[in-house]
This record gives sequence, structure tokens and C-alpha cells, in this order.
Amino acid sequence: MSIALLAAVFCIVATFLVALFQLALALGAPMGEYSWGGRNLGVLPRQFRLASGFSALVLLAISGHYASVIGWLPSLLNAHQRAYSLWALTAFFVLSFAANLTSKSKAERKMFVPISGAILVANVLILVFYRLG
Repeated sequence: MSIALLAAVFCIVATFLVALFQLALALGAPMGEYSWGGRNLGVLPRQFRLASGFSALVLLAISGHYASVIGWLPSLLNAHQRAYSLWALTAFFVLSFAANLTSKSKAERKMFVPISGAILVANVLILVFYRLG
């Protein structure tokens, strides 16, 4: 099993689990201090719940993208487009990691700095070891 494959499987699982967390927030789970800067304790206000629902969909799509990279799902992109999208996702997770690292919420930092950091490292490993084709 290659390093890129292991990293992609990790990204599939991690982004899927974070999508489930965002879905739980969207459905009213009282964990607002773990998201969106921790400004809202308990159940998120409507606009943040909608944002969490949108985030869940985006993260599910990202999870599906990783599954297509390793051949578990058919890809809508050619090999070069997949490589460019991996660079874009790496940039996205750099921003995600930075946002979590600088969050004013201690709960959010404690929960999501390790997760977003691990996803970022996995993305870098995919970039280094992924072979086009």
C-alpha cells in the first residue's frame, strides 16, 4: 500500500467524520463552542446552522474527491485536473488549519487543530507521492 493511498484513505475518513459533525451542528446539536470561532455556546443560530449544512455538503464532496483519486469512485476529472484540485485542497486545508489555530475558542482549537493539521499533512503526502494516471 502506497503512502499516497494511505493518506487519501485517511482524508476520506477524516473529511467524512468532520462532515458528520457539521451535519450534527446543522441539525441542532448543542456543540457551537466547537465551531465557527466558538462564538455560540450550545445550539448554533440559524445562519450558522445553514453554514454548517453547506460545510457538510462541501466536506462530503471533498471526501468523494479523495475516493475518486484512489479509484474508489469514478472521477469527473482527468489526472491533471485531479492533481490541480489536490493543490487547491491543500491550500484550503492550510487556511482551515490556520483558522483553527487562531480560533478564540479553546474547545475548537483543542478539537480541530489536530484534525485539520493531520488532514493538511495527509494532503502534502498525497501531493508528494501521488502519481498521475
